[in-house]
Amino acid sequence: MNDLNYHHLYYFYVIAKSGSITKACDTLLLSQPAVSTQLKSLELALGTPLFERRKQRLYLTESGRFVLDYAESIFEMGKELQDGLKDRSRVGRPSLRVGILGGTPRAYGHAMLECALKEFPSARISASEGRMDRLLADLKDQRVDLLLTDTSVHTHDRDVSNHLVGKVAIVLAASPALARRYPRLPRDLDGAPFIFPSWLGQLHREILDVLAQWKVEPNVVAEVQDAELARQLAISGRGIAPLNAYTVSVNTPPGSLTILKTRKSLGLYESVYLVSRRRKWPNPMIDHLVKSFRLPTKAA
Repeated sequence: MNDLNYHHLYYFYVIAKSGSITKACDTLLLSQPAVSTQLKSLELALGTPLFERRKQRLYLTESGRFVLDYAESIFEMGKELQDGLKDRSRVGRPSLRVGILGGTPRAYGHAMLECALKEFPSARISASEGRMDRLLADLKDQRVDLLLTDTSVHTHDRDVSNHLVGKVAIVLAASPALARRYPRLPRDLDGAPFIFPSWLGQLHREILDVLAQWKVEPNVVAEVQDAELARQLAISGRGIAPLNAYTVSVNTPPGSLTILKTRKSLGLYESVYLVSRRRKWPNPMIDHLVKSFRLPTKAA
């Protein structure tokens, strides 16, 4: 076997990830004959075909899948090396890039950043929101280091791990003035104004099930995805909001929300996860958060 040419390996890697030589050419800014020649040189050096063509499409051979596993590790490690050097250039400041799933309560993100900065006060942290598919792609490509979500991640990538950091109770919260209008619970809640979580979410269905068991028909005045928006509407007296207990416990100003005391709890909880990906050289901030960041299950 000839010495491995890593330029050729990279061209193969881009072809495999792109799904075609034509798309790979756009990424590599090379002509199709040049890329095809480089691929053929790699196959000759390795002594095995890496693709087979069926119905005008390229499919990895068994050897191709084997080589791709190594290529992914090699080039992801190279990206990690670049990121590590960037971190070192910031005069020794540790850094962390966090992706937060859209709709995850902002109070969770604030608590996580406070936990990180308490241990690493000189750190530089960037946080951005997005959809799960985009966040997972960013985690895989090392554009973010850690995800914060209110749902676990299911992926075939064995390097991706879910870390449960809290199962926070869901409570019914309202402004004190509104809460006083419903002294006998749950029967007084029939026809009461409610601020519901987005109808697309699981919590929406679970709240409806609980109210149906109580024989309560809510007057839904708003449906919102953002827990912070629901909290603000509840504070202003617009309705009763099912909120996670942690968001209620840190409400500002103090006393602006009251938890409605029912005979039985709702029996609903919101799980909170950190999602990380195994790295050759672990980020100490990620290790600290996975080990130390926890959210209380009940309101203070």
